[in-house]
Amino acid sequence: MKRPPYVSAYRDRHGVLRWRFRRTGFPEIQTRELFGSEAWWTWYSAASNAQPRPVGANRTKPGSIHALGVAYYASADFLGLKPNTQKTYKGIFDRYRDKYGDNPVILLEARHIRGQMDKMASTPAAANNLLKVLRAVMRFALDRGFVRSDPTVGVRMLRYRSDGFHTWTEQEIMAFEAKWPVGTNERLGFDLLLYTAQRSGDVRQMTRQQVRDGRVSVRQEKTGQLVDIPQHPNLQASLAAHRREHLTLITTQQGMPFTDKGFGNWVSKAAERAGLPHCSAHGLRKAAARRLAEAGCTAHEIMAITGHQSLKEVERYTREAARRGLADTAMKRIG
Repeated sequence: MKRPPYVSAYRDRHGVLRWRFRRTGFPEIQTRELFGSEAWWTWYSAASNAQPRPVGANRTKPGSIHALGVAYYASADFLGLKPNTQKTYKGIFDRYRDKYGDNPVILLEARHIRGQMDKMASTPAAANNLLKVLRAVMRFALDRGFVRSDPTVGVRMLRYRSDGFHTWTEQEIMAFEAKWPVGTNERLGFDLLLYTAQRSGDVRQMTRQQVRDGRVSVRQEKTGQLVDIPQHPNLQASLAAHRREHLTLITTQQGMPFTDKGFGNWVSKAAERAGLPHCSAHGLRKAAARRLAEAGCTAHEIMAITGHQSLKEVERYTREAARRGLADTAMKRIG
């Protein structure tokens, strides 16, 4: 009888034949049942269907930051997050565990976190993202008795000024369009980003079913917000000129959907070939919001297109557009 996967045999110090189930990431389980018997196969079925060990379980000390990470990743707090958020949080906290994981979490204080953030002063956005994740983890730790008080309370974000991703100008938009005419894959990706105002993660996954009957329908991956908007004539022309060989609208040269990073890099490289090395996919979403504001759209009208759930970000575009209009009017009065 052929031996199933992940099983090996050995004789212990008493000469008894033992069977051992060993699979990476799963608990090791042994038996002395006779190979091929009903009891043996019952043991094998139970071993092969066991739950995987939590990530990092083999490197934890009770009460350590490592142990907190294992518990947090298995909690409803973490599993209730959206997949992309889970990936981001886990990446940030795992890097934190690599540095401080053996330390007892109960000894972590606000002064320690401030000092850790000070070491990240050259990358303030990363420091603030770490604090955001630590706040979520420490809320869980407080609820589950890992700590007696939340060490993130009173720790402030690092102040810094950043305009974020560059917003494409009209001249830059024209330069890209001149380089990549309607009918090219690059132009379709560009037009989907600019004329839907959606995040690159949603655009890269768009299918033919989402762009039909003159509308674009998107359930946003980040927020779960449903956006249903009419197709702009320029987008309609781009879609009509595109050869639809795949269910996904934008694919790699091999006909496969882009990864998140792959799509962003592809757009950036296309922009670079158009002489726009500082332009990105997310910058087109910001350009779309800018255009809507300059056209006189209200913040709520812009939100209906972009899917933003907070007025704070959108109002910045409307304020800037209004400021430019006021400046034009003011200069005319002294002309």
